[in-house]
Amino acid sequence: MCRTAVQRVIDPVGPHRLTGKVVEGFKRGSKQLGWPTANLDPAAFESRFDASTEGVYVGWAAIRDPTLPEEAQAVHKAVLSMGWNPTYTDVKQRTVEAYLCHDFCGRDFYGAEMRLMICAFLRSNVKFDSFDELIQARCAFTAITDDVEFGQRALDGAELALLQRDPFFSSDTSAG
Repeated sequence: MCRTAVQRVIDPVGPHRLTGKVVEGFKRGSKQLGWPTANLDPAAFESRFDASTEGVYVGWAAIRDPTLPEEAQAVHKAVLSMGWNPTYTDVKQRTVEAYLCHDFCGRDFYGAEMRLMICAFLRSNVKFDSFDELIQARCAFTAITDDVEFGQRALDGAELALLQRDPFFSSDTSAG
C-alpha cells in the first residue's frame, strides 16, 4: 500500500547553516525516483546532528560553482531528507540529500561547495514496504511531490522567506 498520507508540519528549527562539498550519492534520486538531489558531504553535518534530527526539512541552498549560469548560483528553495533512507538497506551512513527547487538542466556539480540552511522540519522519514512497491506504485514520487509543494509554500511564509537573504549566502566565510 502506498503510504503518502503523512502529516506535515512547519516546525521552525535553527536555522542550521551547513557548508560542504556536493558528493556523489547512490543516484537513486534522479535516476530511479525522478528527483535529482545534491548530496552534502557527511563531514559537513555528521558531528552536528543525531538520530533525533532525522526527517524531511526545508531550507535554502546555494551552489558555489562559477561554471554554472548566474541564475543557477542564486539561493534556491530546498527540500531535504536527513537520515538513513529507511527503505534502502545498503546505506552505511546518514545522508543529507537536498532537492533544490531550480532546473539545473541535468547538470551535475559534484565537488562544488553547497551552502545549505535548514530552517524547518516537515515530517519524519517514512519506510515504504519495499523498494519494488515504491517504484511500481510511484509512492516515492507522490510523497516527494507532496513534500516539495508543501515545502515551497512553507518557505513562502514571511519568517522563512527572510532567511533567503541571510548573510551566510553572500559571505566568503562558511558557517559549517
